[in-house]
Amino acid sequence: MTVIYAFQDRGGHWHGDPGAPLADSDEPGRGVLTYQPVPGTPEAASPFAGQQLTVLYGATDLEPGPVTYQLDTGGRFLATWHIHTLLATPMGAAPLNSPPDVVPAPCLESAFTEGGRRYGLTATRCDHGQLTLDLTIRDEEGEIQGELCGVVAEDDLAPLTRLLGAASRTLAAPAVIPSPRQSGGWAPASSGQLAARFRQERDFGVLAAEFGCTRGAIYEELTRQGLVRTPVPGQPAPASRPLSDAMQQRRQTHPNSHLRWNDAEERRLAQRCAEGALTSELSTEFGRSEQAIDSRLLKIGATGPAADQARLNAL
Repeated sequence: MTVIYAFQDRGGHWHGDPGAPLADSDEPGRGVLTYQPVPGTPEAASPFAGQQLTVLYGATDLEPGPVTYQLDTGGRFLATWHIHTLLATPMGAAPLNSPPDVVPAPCLESAFTEGGRRYGLTATRCDHGQLTLDLTIRDEEGEIQGELCGVVAEDDLAPLTRLLGAASRTLAAPAVIPSPRQSGGWAPASSGQLAARFRQERDFGVLAAEFGCTRGAIYEELTRQGLVRTPVPGQPAPASRPLSDAMQQRRQTHPNSHLRWNDAEERRLAQRCAEGALTSELSTEFGRSEQAIDSRLLKIGATGPAADQARLNAL
């Protein structure tokens, strides 16, 4: 595997394993890396933080570490454990001696090869109970062609999987299943497929993305099949369970707490966010907690100061 195995600091000193033998060539790759760790992390106290380093990379037998680095001169490569510990150790701290002492063991590792590419997923539990996910796409030489990293709650994995699957099907073939409002009706196969999916997925937004139509079209077809009932005017609504004491108390502060959002509310929320309304204002205006506002802003992909703050809160 091609990895970064040595670097030269601004004082001209080499670090790592500059004499390491290469598996496939006598000439190592050479590039420039500006080491800029995230502010506030232990790595920010590294003696090499902010330096422009000359790095050597090539195919070696040295063990790769957990971090991928983007070179200023182009290319993304994993670094060896030795390089990772040198860069990540704060100034004055004892160096990290072994991989198990540096990073917790992944709780999930999975990979497969398709079409000449290697798709890999690594999930590691963080101290605060969330998961750090790292998805990579490598070519036949092991070089990274694509990468997706982030931190999510474990309970969000299944919904994210459904969302990615729906996005993949929509982007790959957005017009495979006809929309009722485009063709005047659903084909029998498509109608049956919608009924089957509705038994598994009750979110109209997800179904609309999968079938390439609007939420309204999904609702109309499910109503036609008798899977969703339209309220009859004058007919009393079915009796609902009484609210718990905790919910009654919560709705004294937030009248719409735990009520479903409709399309009009989501559009107005996105508009108010784009206009610059803050989370506290949106909470009062929509009668919901600030946490509920943050969650909905992220779900609908809103833009504006409140949405930016919601993304920061989710990290």
